[in-house]
Amino acid sequence: MAVIILQVIFLMISMIRPALAHPGNHELVIGSYSEDQDNIDLTPLIERLKADRQARTASEVASLPADDFTSVVGSFGAGYTLDTVWYRMQIHVTQAGAEPLQFKRYLEISPPYLNRIALTILDRQTRLPVWNNIVGDHITPNASEARGRQHLSTWPNLPAGSYWLVIGVSSNSAQLLNAHLKSDTVLIAENVQDTFLYGLYLGILFIGFMVYFTLGLLIRDRAIIWYGLYILALFTATAGISGYAHLLLAGTWPQASDAITGSGTAFSIATSVMMWAYIIGLDRLKRNVFRAMAIYATFAGLCALTSVSDTYIYFARGMFLPHIGVLLILLGYLFYFGWTRSNARMLRVYFVALGLPAVAAIVHLLMLMGIVPANVFTSNCYQVASLAHLLLLGIAMAGRTHELANQRVSAYRSNTRANQLADEQREFITMLSHEFRTPLAIIQRAAEMVALHVQNAPEAVTSRIATIRSNASQLSELVNVFLTKETLDSTNFSISPKPTIMAPFLKDLVKRRQRENPDHDVDLGETDFTVIRIDRTLIERALSNLIENARKYAPNASVRIGFTHRSDGNVYIRVTDNGPGISQDDLALASEAFYRGNTSGSTHGVGLGLHITSRIINAHRGRMTISVGETGGTTILIRLPYDRELTNNNIEAARTDNLDPPAMPVSREGNPS
Repeated sequence: MAVIILQVIFLMISMIRPALAHPGNHELVIGSYSEDQDNIDLTPLIERLKADRQARTASEVASLPADDFTSVVGSFGAGYTLDTVWYRMQIHVTQAGAEPLQFKRYLEISPPYLNRIALTILDRQTRLPVWNNIVGDHITPNASEARGRQHLSTWPNLPAGSYWLVIGVSSNSAQLLNAHLKSDTVLIAENVQDTFLYGLYLGILFIGFMVYFTLGLLIRDRAIIWYGLYILALFTATAGISGYAHLLLAGTWPQASDAITGSGTAFSIATSVMMWAYIIGLDRLKRNVFRAMAIYATFAGLCALTSVSDTYIYFARGMFLPHIGVLLILLGYLFYFGWTRSNARMLRVYFVALGLPAVAAIVHLLMLMGIVPANVFTSNCYQVASLAHLLLLGIAMAGRTHELANQRVSAYRSNTRANQLADEQREFITMLSHEFRTPLAIIQRAAEMVALHVQNAPEAVTSRIATIRSNASQLSELVNVFLTKETLDSTNFSISPKPTIMAPFLKDLVKRRQRENPDHDVDLGETDFTVIRIDRTLIERALSNLIENARKYAPNASVRIGFTHRSDGNVYIRVTDNGPGISQDDLALASEAFYRGNTSGSTHGVGLGLHITSRIINAHRGRMTISVGETGGTTILIRLPYDRELTNNNIEAARTDNLDPPAMPVSREGNPS
């Protein structure tokens, strides 16, 4: 692609054709046929009426003195104006030039985004019009006229004599004018050549957009994404400036050229600013500057809506000068970061890739606004610099993509190694926890036996034995917690769900909790016939964690458990305590691993209870939410899907036999589950 772009640059430069010498200084002489009259550049012969002079008709323009005019080439342009800009040129037709020719000549006017171009040829003596025509991208083309990327008008066969060619241009774009007188053979040959080159250039741009935009999405690099969008904006603007939009769409939508050229210009401003902001790293290094650039780019993009109206003139007047300032700011930051950061070698390449088109863009914008003279250099520097810019930036983006690919490979290797270490760590913790279980059980059992035999011992002895039992119990619970967490975090983790009736399951859980902690008030509320497929061990662990949390953080508060099923296919289990509740600051983080609230104080725990419960509920395709009442108390609501068929069967059996909820559900095969 780089080789192709270089070839296009060379060919596009060769398309900048210099003005030819003419017999008169400011007069077109049409005499006997010669090959040098097959392609005559009229631009050096054309004069523009100065802005402080007024004229309303072609006859008035032809009558004004020469001092009221200035040459088009080498002078300051008219810029952006809603007024009609007048041009004129002298023509002298000799007797030989008045003879009919076997080929046609065409007057070619460019650029193609000029809205309305009134062409009039007047007799120099009488000031009376002998020929007129109107072309422009707001003018529906005549089916009998030749069509090209530029505006074409068939040149008339004029009798011998002297004439004025007067051109009145109205446009919401920059007031530039180029004119050529070409034979049909030259016109066809140049159109074929230019169409091929511009078509090749547009094809390269579109392919570049597809490649970089897709690549940026895949690797999630915003700079490359915006580079792809910038190429698309250049594609759009070039389609308008080159005349393709005028050639293809003028017959269907007269304002197509304005719409495509204007929107392409606005989007190229917006996308280039965002692209360079991300390339430089302003989003990380200068957040406020980046926000300002984003606001500016958004406004510039919205100005595309003005492209088909006269408001576009105010967009150009109001945005082009600030855009020069924005380019200089970006260039300054690029220079600063590129020369102050040790690992910024690529930024120095970007500095050249931005600096070259930035300088060319500044010169070209000043020319469009009529601040610097219009000539071959100022008219074509941005076009050539844009091609070089695409080449340099394409190479830089390829380097960036290669660097990102290497970083992704390194990150993947690091992530693989980290996962491997995490698995080894989990395996070690699981092994260690299993090894702790047996000695802890022996210590607990021995402490219980000793306590039975020394009931009448002094208080110091019984107190120490109670301390041993308490700490051994806490350590055993901690081992169980870590075993559960490592099991949940394991890549081989899976649940073993079985149909379970919730009423007897919860009743059994509550009874065991009451036996283990008789001082803790745990109550079971509503009961029904709901059957749910759960891993009983894990769900018991999840509910035990909730009850244990309430016991530790609200020791004097009662706990109430209730559940019911609803028509949405879920059973809702509520675990409520009337303790002080969880603070609003801790509520959002309560389920995070190892998080302990600000009010936990010296309460024993590692912050895994709610986290493990949440993981277990998620593994059952359920959901857990935590809420706090206005006067305190914490309610944890667990939502789990239930088995509709088995639940309905149990409800129907209870109605028939007038039974309490059955102890075990009947499976679909008819065997107790």
